Amino acid sequence: MSRHACALFWERGVSATSGDDIAAAAGLSTRTIWRYFRTKESCVEPVLALSARRFLDLARRWPPELSLADHMAANYAENHLSPEDIADEISALRITTLSLTEPALRTAHLMVHDEMEHAFAPIIAHRLGLADNDLTARLFAAAVTAAFRVIDEDVGYRAIVEKEKITQQQALAMIDRAIRDATNGQLGGPVPH
Repeated sequence: MSRHACALFWERGVSATSGDDIAAAAGLSTRTIWRYFRTKESCVEPVLALSARRFLDLARRWPPELSLADHMAANYAENHLSPEDIADEISALRITTLSLTEPALRTAHLMVHDEMEHAFAPIIAHRLGLADNDLTARLFAAAVTAAFRVIDEDVGYRAIVEKEKITQQQALAMIDRAIRDATNGQLGGPVPH
């Protein structure tokens, strides 16, 4: 259902897509849509959350001797995304781009980033040897998640709207810089022994 909502919003626009349209595309009743989603725009959250979960799973395996960008590059070299994963990433970037001008999609986008922030704080705490609820870990999670959101918006707009070719290396360099800038250099690189 979420994939159908993403496709319809991109093809028709948010205002021209109804809950009935999403239900029909998914082969479900409209009543089922409203049982699981608070608005038609919130139907995109599961696709957006896939990317966030993929990142969090990767972050949980982040070895202390690597920067996050190096870990991400190694992971992508070893674990290629499936065609469905790539399609979901493109859909997520499209929704991110639309969210810049569609307030209700913006809400869905921010809800996913809020969930990501809460899940990322204990990962950061563990990496830095802090308690899970440590204020520094929580602040870093908030700053890094906001930095990722800005990177997603920038890359999404440039790649989807402006049709600019952005390489994986360029995207990883932006992520690396964003993390270091957001945490005054205290996170992103290898953990000193």
